Amino acid sequence: MQLKDEIKAEFKRLKQITQSFFDTVLFSIFNYSRGPSNWKDNFILRVSDEFIEGLESFEKMIENGFKNQCRRELRFLIEVAIKATFITQTNTKEDFETQLVTYRKLLKNPGINSINRINFPFIKDEEFIKDFRVEIKRMYGDLCNYVHLTPEQLTEKITLSKDGKPFDKLSKVEFEILNSEIAKTFSYICVLFFNSMPQYVVGDFFEPGLPDYYFNKSKYIAEIDKEFDYKYERQAQLEELIQIRNNRIEF
Repeated sequence: MQLKDEIKAEFKRLKQITQSFFDTVLFSIFNYSRGPSNWKDNFILRVSDEFIEGLESFEKMIENGFKNQCRRELRFLIEVAIKATFITQTNTKEDFETQLVTYRKLLKNPGINSINRINFPFIKDEEFIKDFRVEIKRMYGDLCNYVHLTPEQLTEKITLSKDGKPFDKLSKVEFEILNSEIAKTFSYICVLFFNSMPQYVVGDFFEPGLPDYYFNKSKYIAEIDKEFDYKYERQAQLEELIQIRNNRIEF
């Protein structure tokens, strides 16, 4: 019974992660549209359906024990987010068809070298930017290990079979590790999303205060939130808000 409760807790955590990611994307689309530009002019928003469509599949894959398929999807989403952010920042005045041509060219070069040419207007600390690039590259590199079926993966399957563990179930530890990978990956993509948006979109997202936003646990999201401490609404409680923000950072 305890194990089942622990698995349920991880499913609840997964729901929080995916809902927070969904909220980020959907809010960005709707709030961007209230400005002078149509959201369809922003390339990362134009391809945002790739992120939204993947959310439902994660729960289904995990229910069936498909952890490596989840990792392959995470790798794909990181690559799309980085290349889409690069195009959004560098091809803002081009129409969608022209942006697609650039995207196709980027796809011919596998990898995420574009991350080195992306700007982070909402993160002022250069060390944080360097750390972010290192972390997202490390995660992408780790996830690349699951693109193809490797001898290590086959050995793992054989070991699980000998232990009598069904292939279609994740252990509590496996689920915890996978949830952590999903949370970090989605937090990285949210950082890229926010840095592809105008200031009013990002400021409006953070200003009401988001106690249930899962990615408050991310130090990079905290850095973005810090950029709006100048707002009048925060001044009266600024010290308390800074302490709350710092205390909830986990990764």
